[in-house]
Amino acid sequence: MQIQTTIFTLGGEFADPARESEFRAERMPEWLRYCRLAFFWAALLNALFYANDFLRFLGTPHFAVAVTARSILVFVSLVCLALLRRVRGFRELHTLGLVWCAAAVPACAVLLSPQTEAALFFLFVLPIIYTQGFPLAFRAAAVVSLLGSGLALAFHLAGKPWAAWELGLLLALVTENAVLLLLLSRSNRLQRQEWTASRAAERAGLELDEHRRMLQTLLKAVPAPLLVLSRSHGALFQANAAARRFFGEAACSDAASIRACFRPEDFARLTSDLPPAGEVAEHEIRVFPPDGPPRDMLLVATTAVAGGRETVLAILVDVTRRKEMEVHLQWLASTDPLTGLANRSRFFEEAAREIGRARRNGHSLAVLMVDIDYFKRINDTCGHDVGDAALRAFAGLCGGLLRGQDLAARLGGEEFGLLLPETDGEGGLVLAERLRAGVEGMRLEGLAGPMTISVGVAEVLPGEEGVDAALSRADHALYEAKRAGRNRAVAYACPSQGEASAGA
Repeated sequence: MQIQTTIFTLGGEFADPARESEFRAERMPEWLRYCRLAFFWAALLNALFYANDFLRFLGTPHFAVAVTARSILVFVSLVCLALLRRVRGFRELHTLGLVWCAAAVPACAVLLSPQTEAALFFLFVLPIIYTQGFPLAFRAAAVVSLLGSGLALAFHLAGKPWAAWELGLLLALVTENAVLLLLLSRSNRLQRQEWTASRAAERAGLELDEHRRMLQTLLKAVPAPLLVLSRSHGALFQANAAARRFFGEAACSDAASIRACFRPEDFARLTSDLPPAGEVAEHEIRVFPPDGPPRDMLLVATTAVAGGRETVLAILVDVTRRKEMEVHLQWLASTDPLTGLANRSRFFEEAAREIGRARRNGHSLAVLMVDIDYFKRINDTCGHDVGDAALRAFAGLCGGLLRGQDLAARLGGEEFGLLLPETDGEGGLVLAERLRAGVEGMRLEGLAGPMTISVGVAEVLPGEEGVDAALSRADHALYEAKRAGRNRAVAYACPSQGEASAGA
């Protein structure tokens, strides 16, 4: 069976245009509802700000400019709200969002020209609106946010003497845009991963339902083991050829022998635990053939009256392969196929559970961020086969050093995350150093020198609901390790506690 890996762009969108179009088409009703609210509130809130303009700027040269810009925002929002009724596809919705932004960017820049506290506040609010306000494609959202922020800042500072703090304002605005675009990319990717998973689950559910309906319709025609039993005491009346091949002639000779092939609770379902006549019961059970390994079976049973006796007609369908496939698919859904480690989705799921357990038991929980040093150079100079071998070698090292309750996951590329329950920052740093030394001591075929890693260590703090903050701190410590020369482990320390502790 071929497993298709979904590839995403830098902005978190599907790289396959057809797949991206399908995703957008399914999300259109939700996006339309969201845009209606966005245009409505944009018009209403800007209309309410007329009162502020009259109170603050009436009688000043800025008054006419402010009212004009405000009117443009209200008018364009209302027009876009009205045009939403004609939108049928994402391209039209995207164009409408860009039209609103084209009017809003210069109008907001004009409104922020006074150097007031409110203008400074909205200077930092605008990038949030531009990146999160409308379902724009990532590139369009990036252009609108950066252009809108730059224009607003230019109007805000225009005509005033240069001040030292203005450079800090510029850098803060650039930082905000970068963070918002990273969050937008991550949000896009997670939405599409969730959509892909839900589609796969829906298809699997439909296939399973169709399979069960087919079994009920073709109950007597399916060439599967068929048993006819007495409902009152479980005596075996008849077994078809498939049942005799499956259980063997000896097992089908009497009730005691066939009963031994079932667990007691499963055999009880063949007799007492059945619905009224005319209805079909389905159960998944474990069967133990005398001359073979245990098998997972789908038991389809119904009652019938034959010869004046109430009987049970039971068909056993072997679903062992399907159960194995379900386990395999579950493994694929939570495992990185290259390294065999947990994938990003499973890491966050396990982290949520471990944080809850640590909070209940009062235990520590450490998080490690690991990055293979100069991994791109390994791929470029030695080839991707050597790069893949490096990833697998690190995964194997994790398997040898981690405890049973620890979790290692490949978060992406050469980046790994480790979850260490009942471990504080100091213990995490000890393990990080063992990992670092273990990697440095490995020798890979095709790699001239030793491979090294940089590790960042952080603790989940009391009161934190998720692992994102701890990962961010561990990532900060990881970059400290890289800036310090790589091939080292660094533990995050709060600014008040001084420099981060490190091991080399």
